[in-house]
Amino acid sequence: MAKLTKEQVFYWKLKHDRLWYMENFLKIRDKKSRLVPFKANAAQREFNRIIDEDKKKGKPCRYIILKARQLGMSTFTEGYIYHDTTNNEYRNSLIIAHEEKSTLNLFNMSKLYYEASPIAIRPMKKSANGSQLIFENPTRDDEEKLNNPGLRSKITIATAGTSDTGRSGTYHNVHVSEIAFFPNAMNTMTAILQTVPDEPNTFVCIESTANGVGGYFYDMWYKAVRGENEFTPIFFPWFSDVTYTREFETPEERESFVQDVNMTHIDSSGKTVHTDEWLLIQQFGVTYEQLNWRKWTIANKCNGDLDMFHQEYPATPEEAFISSGRPKFNLKAVKEYEIGCTSPELQGDLYEKNHEIHIDENDKGNLKVWYLPNKDETYVIGADVAEGLATGDYSVAVVLDSKLNVCAKWRGHIDPDLYGKHLVMLAKMYNDAYIAPEGNNHGLTTIRSILNEEYWNIFNTKIYDKVNDEITKKIGWYTTRKTKPLAIDKLSEYIRERYFGMWDFDIIEELYSYVIDDKGGTNAQEGKHDDCVMALAIALQAFLEGRGQDYIPEISREDVARFEKKKSFDVPEIIDRLFEGDEDDVEYSI
Repeated sequence: MAKLTKEQVFYWKLKHDRLWYMENFLKIRDKKSRLVPFKANAAQREFNRIIDEDKKKGKPCRYIILKARQLGMSTFTEGYIYHDTTNNEYRNSLIIAHEEKSTLNLFNMSKLYYEASPIAIRPMKKSANGSQLIFENPTRDDEEKLNNPGLRSKITIATAGTSDTGRSGTYHNVHVSEIAFFPNAMNTMTAILQTVPDEPNTFVCIESTANGVGGYFYDMWYKAVRGENEFTPIFFPWFSDVTYTREFETPEERESFVQDVNMTHIDSSGKTVHTDEWLLIQQFGVTYEQLNWRKWTIANKCNGDLDMFHQEYPATPEEAFISSGRPKFNLKAVKEYEIGCTSPELQGDLYEKNHEIHIDENDKGNLKVWYLPNKDETYVIGADVAEGLATGDYSVAVVLDSKLNVCAKWRGHIDPDLYGKHLVMLAKMYNDAYIAPEGNNHGLTTIRSILNEEYWNIFNTKIYDKVNDEITKKIGWYTTRKTKPLAIDKLSEYIRERYFGMWDFDIIEELYSYVIDDKGGTNAQEGKHDDCVMALAIALQAFLEGRGQDYIPEISREDVARFEKKKSFDVPEIIDRLFEGDEDDVEYSI
């Protein structure tokens, strides 16, 4: 604790109190293009708090931010970089965006910070061309420059995809904007991150709106969530912005709205279904006035499209990613399944000894079991077959019982012939289950392996010969341009209606990332897998073979009780840190 004069405190805060500096000296353009002082909102204050905490711990500052619209993360980040670069010597900063227009906007923001700040606190500026702000003595006199060089710091701007993006020099601050839309994001970021020292006084902020499930940004985000990289994930839902609220015109209007929000109905399974608005209240504590703003925004800014609202104003990270793609499966249903997911009862690898099937339990095993076999139950197995390469697609087998519970799942990289032997072991374990192995490509090898094991309870595809007016059978399930849409559409129906008992995170992840492409086809999003989806779809077709495509399962209330689980969410309290006091002498901790 040092006793400082007010003037000394001023100069200390000028350099070290970032938020105070930004709110007192930086100006921005508001929505009406007016030049106004920067005033931090709740999300910006929280980001500033997180940075301060990391600096106190001596950590390199590394952040990945998933944005809702108009929360001002880019504005704050540019202000952070400007403050650091213009108040310290030898600081090199890089700002990079996904397109030239956005790049220019960010650069103009930094130039405005400089031009609109008081002359007394501006550093000397050598130049401000289209790509750099250089803070050093602009003189051409070498002696003068030697005696008074200035900060020798600079801010560089770049656009993703250029050949020299971030490939030279050392950067202490890096702001990467809208990385989800970068071409070759992986290569760009690999190059950039090599230029940033792993030191406490460095800052990297990756921020973006979502661009579907999959890709570099999606993977980086969830690695950060799981603690698999050094980045801190930061997400602010739309309701963290206090301006996103709309008052009711009359008490009667509010009362009618409240009644609509709390309305329920009973679905075909006997489950009580609440409105989406009611769920938002229960999960996040939003107010009716916030929900009224949501309703108005959906109608007037999103053309009545709820998915568009979720994309622009997400409530959760999952909602942001999913709604920015074209998902095939009902997102609300998939989310409910995700809430109900549980760890398997056991996990391990299958082996046969003395004509009996055993499980070698280990947490790395390919087999996960949620329900052990019931001697009175019948089972079907849908099997998707892959080539077996260690870096390729997975071979996946899904076991369903007569109530459509996912009892077990086998997933791994394995040669197609060995996969056939594993399928037979799995089928024997589950009361000689009905196997539906995919017959395409490497599936033929798997089928021959099953037959070599003298296992005969196998699905047969019925093929109609128009010429001879005959129906023949072909062992296995064959995925074609005709059969795939039918199987996926039926799976989509059963997912939407919550007919499955499903507890597996791998399946849920693939359901999220399974999308409709531009030509109307369905596939896993780039960089993702659909092996679990196809195995489940094939299993469902095998299940329906004897029941017909119009079969509707009966689901008890006990079976759907898992959907009633709720999650809580707490919005952190934001503390305002303004410099106050008129004393000439102030006690201040440095």
